[in-house]
Amino acid sequence: MIGAGRVAGHLGQRLQAKGLAVVQVLNRTAAPARSLAQSLDADWSDRWADVRADADWLLLAVRDDAIGEVAGALARYVPQALATHTSGATPGTVLAPHFRRFGVFYPLQSFSAERRPVWSTIPFCVDAAEPADRAFLQKTARQLGSRAWLVNDEQRAALHVAAVFANNFTNQCYAVAEALLAEQGLPFELLHPLMQETLAKALAYSPARMQTGPARRGDQATLRRHMALLAGRPDWQAMYEAISRSIQPDLADDSPPL
Repeated sequence: MIGAGRVAGHLGQRLQAKGLAVVQVLNRTAAPARSLAQSLDADWSDRWADVRADADWLLLAVRDDAIGEVAGALARYVPQALATHTSGATPGTVLAPHFRRFGVFYPLQSFSAERRPVWSTIPFCVDAAEPADRAFLQKTARQLGSRAWLVNDEQRAALHVAAVFANNFTNQCYAVAEALLAEQGLPFELLHPLMQETLAKALAYSPARMQTGPARRGDQATLRRHMALLAGRPDWQAMYEAISRSIQPDLADDSPPL
Protein backbone atom coordinates (compact mmCIF):
# COMPACT_ATOMS: atom_id res chain seq x y z
CA MET A 1 0.00 0.00 0.00
CA ILE A 2 1.53 3.29 -1.12
CA GLY A 3 0.04 6.09 0.98
CA ALA A 4 -1.56 6.10 4.41
CA GLY A 5 -4.54 8.43 4.13
CA ARG A 6 -8.30 7.76 4.26
CA VAL A 7 -8.51 5.73 1.04
CA ALA A 8 -5.43 3.68 1.92
CA GLY A 9 -6.75 3.05 5.41
CA HIS A 10 -10.23 1.93 4.39
CA LEU A 11 -8.97 -0.16 1.47
CA GLY A 12 -6.22 -1.73 3.55
CA GLN A 13 -8.66 -2.75 6.26
CA ARG A 14 -11.06 -4.25 3.71
CA LEU A 15 -8.32 -6.15 1.90
CA GLN A 16 -7.14 -7.60 5.21
CA ALA A 17 -10.69 -8.50 6.27
CA LYS A 18 -11.12 -10.46 3.04
CA GLY A 19 -7.87 -12.38 3.45
CA LEU A 20 -5.86 -10.27 0.99
CA ALA A 21 -3.00 -9.24 3.21
CA VAL A 22 -1.22 -5.92 2.76
CA VAL A 23 2.40 -6.86 3.51
CA GLN A 24 3.91 -3.37 3.49
CA VAL A 25 2.87 0.28 3.83
CA LEU A 26 5.03 2.99 2.31
CA ASN A 27 4.40 6.67 2.93
CA ARG A 28 6.53 9.83 2.83
CA THR A 29 5.61 10.60 6.45
CA ALA A 30 6.57 8.02 9.03
CA ALA A 31 3.81 8.40 11.63
CA PRO A 32 0.82 7.65 9.34
CA ALA A 33 2.73 4.78 7.70
CA ARG A 34 3.52 3.24 11.08
CA SER A 35 -0.07 3.65 12.33
CA LEU A 36 -1.67 2.05 9.28
CA ALA A 37 0.92 -0.72 9.12
CA GLN A 38 0.34 -1.61 12.76
CA SER A 39 -3.41 -1.89 12.18
CA LEU A 40 -2.71 -4.22 9.23
CA ASP A 41 0.10 -6.17 10.90
CA ALA A 42 2.36 -5.10 8.03
CA ASP A 43 5.87 -3.74 7.59
CA TRP A 44 6.27 -0.04 6.91
CA SER A 45 8.77 2.54 5.75
CA ASP A 46 8.97 6.20 4.82
CA ARG A 47 11.60 5.47 2.13
CA TRP A 48 10.68 4.32 -1.39
CA ALA A 49 13.95 2.39 -1.58
CA ASP A 50 12.66 0.06 1.15
CA VAL A 51 9.88 -1.33 -1.05
CA ARG A 52 9.96 -5.12 -0.96
CA ALA A 53 11.87 -6.58 -3.89
CA ASP A 54 9.20 -9.28 -4.32
CA ALA A 55 6.27 -6.84 -4.42
CA ASP A 56 3.72 -8.07 -6.95
CA TRP A 57 1.04 -5.34 -6.63
CA LEU A 58 1.56 -1.69 -5.75
CA LEU A 59 -1.64 0.12 -4.83
CA LEU A 60 -0.95 3.87 -5.02
CA ALA A 61 -3.44 5.73 -2.83
CA VAL A 62 -1.69 9.10 -2.94
CA ARG A 63 -2.56 12.62 -4.07
CA ASP A 64 -3.29 12.90 -7.79
CA ASP A 65 -0.41 15.30 -8.37
CA ALA A 66 2.03 12.90 -6.72
CA ILE A 67 1.13 9.71 -8.62
CA GLY A 68 3.64 10.10 -11.46
CA GLU A 69 6.49 11.14 -9.19
CA VAL A 70 5.91 8.32 -6.70
CA ALA A 71 5.54 5.76 -9.49
CA GLY A 72 8.84 6.87 -10.98
CA ALA A 73 10.60 6.50 -7.64
CA LEU A 74 9.19 3.01 -7.00
CA ALA A 75 9.84 1.71 -10.52
CA ARG A 76 13.57 1.91 -9.90
CA TYR A 77 13.25 -0.91 -7.37
CA VAL A 78 10.28 -3.06 -8.47
CA PRO A 79 9.79 -2.58 -12.24
CA GLN A 80 8.13 -6.01 -12.51
CA ALA A 81 5.18 -5.16 -10.22
CA LEU A 82 1.64 -4.32 -11.26
CA ALA A 83 1.20 -0.65 -10.35
CA THR A 84 -2.31 0.74 -9.96
CA HIS A 85 -3.64 4.01 -8.59
CA THR A 86 -6.96 4.74 -6.92
CA SER A 87 -7.70 8.11 -8.56
CA GLY A 88 -10.83 8.87 -10.51
CA ALA A 89 -9.46 12.00 -12.16
CA THR A 90 -6.00 10.80 -13.24
CA PRO A 91 -5.46 8.66 -16.36
CA GLY A 92 -4.00 5.21 -15.83
CA THR A 93 -1.44 6.08 -18.49
CA VAL A 94 0.35 8.37 -16.01
CA LEU A 95 1.95 5.11 -14.84
CA ALA A 96 2.96 3.96 -18.33
CA PRO A 97 6.38 5.67 -18.43
CA HIS A 98 7.37 3.79 -15.29
CA PHE A 99 5.69 0.36 -15.35
CA ARG A 100 4.95 -2.11 -18.12
CA ARG A 101 2.07 -3.47 -16.04
CA PHE A 102 -0.18 -0.64 -14.89
CA GLY A 103 -3.82 0.06 -14.25
CA VAL A 104 -6.50 1.71 -12.13
CA PHE A 105 -8.35 0.41 -9.08
CA TYR A 106 -10.78 3.25 -8.32
CA PRO A 107 -13.49 2.87 -5.65
CA LEU A 108 -16.27 5.30 -6.54
CA GLN A 109 -17.05 6.56 -3.07
CA SER A 110 -16.26 9.41 -0.71
CA PHE A 111 -14.30 8.13 2.30
CA SER A 112 -14.41 9.74 5.73
CA ALA A 113 -12.85 8.80 9.05
CA GLU A 114 -16.24 9.09 10.74
CA ARG A 115 -18.06 6.49 8.63
CA ARG A 116 -17.44 2.87 7.72
CA PRO A 117 -17.86 2.13 4.00
CA VAL A 118 -20.63 -0.20 2.90
CA TRP A 119 -18.49 -2.14 0.45
CA SER A 120 -21.34 -4.06 -1.15
CA THR A 121 -22.68 -0.78 -2.55
CA ILE A 122 -19.36 0.66 -3.81
CA PRO A 123 -18.57 0.21 -7.51
CA PHE A 124 -14.91 -0.31 -8.40
CA CYS A 125 -13.87 1.15 -11.74
CA VAL A 126 -10.93 -0.91 -12.97
CA ASP A 127 -8.70 -1.03 -16.00
CA ALA A 128 -5.24 -2.34 -16.86
CA ALA A 129 -2.83 -2.45 -19.75
CA GLU A 130 -2.75 -6.26 -19.82
CA PRO A 131 -5.83 -8.52 -19.92
CA ALA A 132 -4.54 -10.79 -17.13
CA ASP A 133 -4.09 -7.81 -14.80
CA ARG A 134 -7.52 -6.50 -15.75
CA ALA A 135 -9.04 -9.84 -14.78
CA PHE A 136 -7.09 -9.81 -11.51
CA LEU A 137 -8.41 -6.38 -10.57
CA GLN A 138 -11.98 -7.39 -11.41
CA LYS A 139 -11.64 -10.51 -9.29
CA THR A 140 -10.15 -8.54 -6.39
CA ALA A 141 -12.99 -6.00 -6.45
CA ARG A 142 -15.49 -8.86 -6.29
CA GLN A 143 -13.56 -10.41 -3.38
CA LEU A 144 -13.98 -7.15 -1.51
CA GLY A 145 -17.73 -7.62 -1.88
CA SER A 146 -18.11 -4.94 -4.52
CA ARG A 147 -19.05 -4.83 -8.18
CA ALA A 148 -16.32 -4.28 -10.77
CA TRP A 149 -16.84 -2.08 -13.82
CA LEU A 150 -14.38 -1.94 -16.72
CA VAL A 151 -13.97 1.81 -17.25
CA ASN A 152 -11.36 3.35 -19.54
CA ASP A 153 -9.55 6.65 -18.93
CA GLU A 154 -11.95 8.77 -21.00
CA GLN A 155 -15.02 7.27 -19.35
CA ARG A 156 -13.53 7.61 -15.88
CA ALA A 157 -12.72 11.29 -16.45
CA ALA A 158 -16.38 12.01 -17.26
CA LEU A 159 -17.48 9.81 -14.36
CA HIS A 160 -15.31 11.79 -11.96
CA VAL A 161 -16.79 15.11 -13.11
CA ALA A 162 -20.26 13.63 -12.66
CA ALA A 163 -19.30 12.49 -9.17
CA VAL A 164 -18.16 16.02 -8.27
CA PHE A 165 -21.58 17.35 -9.29
CA ALA A 166 -23.44 14.56 -7.48
CA ASN A 167 -21.34 14.63 -4.31
CA ASN A 168 -19.13 17.68 -3.72
CA PHE A 169 -21.38 20.31 -5.28
CA THR A 170 -24.51 18.82 -3.72
CA ASN A 171 -22.85 18.78 -0.32
CA GLN A 172 -21.81 22.42 -0.72
CA CYS A 173 -25.45 23.27 -1.40
CA TYR A 174 -26.35 21.44 1.81
CA ALA A 175 -23.71 23.48 3.66
CA VAL A 176 -25.19 26.74 2.35
CA ALA A 177 -28.69 25.62 3.31
CA GLU A 178 -27.47 24.70 6.81
CA ALA A 179 -25.85 28.14 7.22
CA LEU A 180 -28.97 29.97 6.00
CA LEU A 181 -31.13 28.15 8.53
CA ALA A 182 -28.62 28.70 11.33
CA GLU A 183 -28.76 32.46 10.70
CA GLN A 184 -32.51 32.27 11.44
CA GLY A 185 -32.13 29.99 14.45
CA LEU A 186 -33.62 27.01 12.61
CA PRO A 187 -32.29 23.43 12.69
CA PHE A 188 -30.93 21.76 9.55
CA GLU A 189 -33.05 18.71 10.33
CA LEU A 190 -36.07 20.62 9.01
CA LEU A 191 -34.71 19.86 5.53
CA HIS A 192 -33.95 16.18 6.12
CA PRO A 193 -37.29 14.82 4.82
CA LEU A 194 -37.03 17.00 1.71
CA MET A 195 -33.45 15.85 1.09
CA GLN A 196 -34.44 12.21 1.52
CA GLU A 197 -37.39 12.55 -0.86
CA THR A 198 -35.24 14.32 -3.47
CA LEU A 199 -32.65 11.55 -3.35
CA ALA A 200 -35.30 8.82 -3.45
CA LYS A 201 -36.83 10.33 -6.60
CA ALA A 202 -33.43 10.86 -8.23
CA LEU A 203 -32.59 7.18 -7.65
CA ALA A 204 -35.94 5.95 -8.93
CA TYR A 205 -36.42 8.25 -11.93
CA SER A 206 -34.49 10.64 -14.16
CA PRO A 207 -33.35 13.58 -11.98
CA ALA A 208 -34.00 15.95 -14.89
CA ARG A 209 -37.63 14.82 -15.04
CA MET A 210 -38.06 15.21 -11.27
CA GLN A 211 -36.80 18.82 -11.16
CA THR A 212 -39.15 21.27 -9.40
CA GLY A 213 -38.84 24.75 -7.91
CA PRO A 214 -39.08 28.40 -8.95
CA ALA A 215 -36.47 28.20 -11.73
CA ARG A 216 -38.20 25.19 -13.27
CA ARG A 217 -41.50 27.11 -13.21
CA GLY A 218 -39.92 30.34 -14.46
CA ASP A 219 -41.21 32.10 -11.30
CA GLN A 220 -39.35 35.41 -11.66
CA ALA A 221 -40.89 37.03 -8.58
CA THR A 222 -39.69 34.26 -6.26
CA LEU A 223 -36.27 34.17 -7.90
CA ARG A 224 -35.84 37.91 -7.31
CA ARG A 225 -36.94 37.64 -3.69
CA HIS A 226 -34.41 34.89 -3.11
CA MET A 227 -31.65 36.91 -4.75
CA ALA A 228 -32.50 39.88 -2.52
CA LEU A 229 -32.39 37.67 0.56
CA LEU A 230 -28.87 36.56 -0.45
CA ALA A 231 -27.62 40.11 -1.04
CA GLY A 232 -25.22 39.89 1.89
CA ARG A 233 -23.51 36.83 0.40
CA PRO A 234 -22.56 37.50 -3.23
CA ASP A 235 -20.89 34.07 -3.47
CA TRP A 236 -24.17 32.37 -2.60
CA GLN A 237 -26.02 34.73 -4.95
CA ALA A 238 -23.72 33.67 -7.78
CA MET A 239 -24.35 29.97 -6.98
CA TYR A 240 -28.10 30.56 -6.87
CA GLU A 241 -28.18 32.41 -10.18
CA ALA A 242 -25.88 29.98 -12.00
CA ILE A 243 -27.85 26.92 -10.89
CA SER A 244 -31.19 28.61 -11.63
CA ARG A 245 -30.07 29.39 -15.16
CA SER A 246 -28.82 25.82 -15.54
CA ILE A 247 -32.25 24.51 -14.54
CA GLN A 248 -34.12 26.93 -16.80
CA PRO A 249 -31.86 28.15 -19.65
CA ASP A 250 -34.64 30.44 -20.95
CA LEU A 251 -33.96 32.68 -17.97
CA ALA A 252 -30.74 33.71 -19.70
CA ASP A 253 -32.47 34.55 -22.98
CA ASP A 254 -35.75 36.41 -22.62
CA SER A 255 -35.69 37.36 -18.96
CA PRO A 256 -34.04 40.39 -17.39
CA PRO A 257 -31.08 39.67 -15.10
CA LEU A 258 -32.06 38.10 -11.82
